[in-house]
Amino acid sequence: MPKVGIVGTGRMGSKYISKFDILGYDAFLVDKEKSQLEQFPDKFRKYTDLDEALETEKSADAIFVVTSPTSHIPIAQKIIHHGINVMVEKPPALDVYDLEETIKLAQKSDVVFGVSEIELKSSAVRNLNLSDFNVRSIKAYRLNLGKGYINPFLDLAWHDLYIFYHFFNKFEILDVVDKKEEKTHFVEVYAKSKKEEIPLDLEVAWENSYLRREWIFDTDKGELVLNFVDDEIIYPDGKKVEKDGLDKLELMIKEFVEKPSNESALRALNILQEFIKFY
Repeated sequence: MPKVGIVGTGRMGSKYISKFDILGYDAFLVDKEKSQLEQFPDKFRKYTDLDEALETEKSADAIFVVTSPTSHIPIAQKIIHHGINVMVEKPPALDVYDLEETIKLAQKSDVVFGVSEIELKSSAVRNLNLSDFNVRSIKAYRLNLGKGYINPFLDLAWHDLYIFYHFFNKFEILDVVDKKEEKTHFVEVYAKSKKEEIPLDLEVAWENSYLRREWIFDTDKGELVLNFVDDEIIYPDGKKVEKDGLDKLELMIKEFVEKPSNESALRALNILQEFIKFY
């Protein structure tokens, strides 16, 4: 039975914990707030001190870090020093140097360092077939009801840009427009893929009045839509591919535990190098 841990047991961390349970993993939880840990069953070993957890749980197969982005790197480095594979939530870091040094540390320590790319495990992304289409441009939306840690650019656009990287490889960000309308915080991101020069017009928002998460591909055969809310694909001819029933977070966790890879961290480094031009 794989042994896994999580650092940070808040809203997103609790989702990881429920997946550990479904997957049947031997899991331990780390959170500096004792009251936060008390919300979870006693079958999970609980720690308020990361150093104590790392000393006690030396045989862990992987630890997931789901805290504020400002703490991802110091926590990940501490875990790497203990020889344990680690995956951090996005954005992995706010500084390219910190991320680059952590990747090097993991490689030197023969440890795998990964970055969450949960949307790549969505049914819509996994099942999309673009081979029959000539994509001319993409309009994308990630308009959320709630808000995150840093800003919509780093917290939300990150998802869509690693998806863009997945489909079209390296890209460059051309411009970022930041605006607010009452309490809603909008950011519009303009990017293009480096090889095919496919333009991406991405709009993200915190505290929007409605939820919208979708990509609209303008292709030679008409509009192709990825609906991330319902996790479905709608092809230009009207054919709909509905969600296949597999859980994206569960798939990501299982893959990192059983087949760990540092490729997500290397992609994240390329993405962060583009982000820092605009914040």
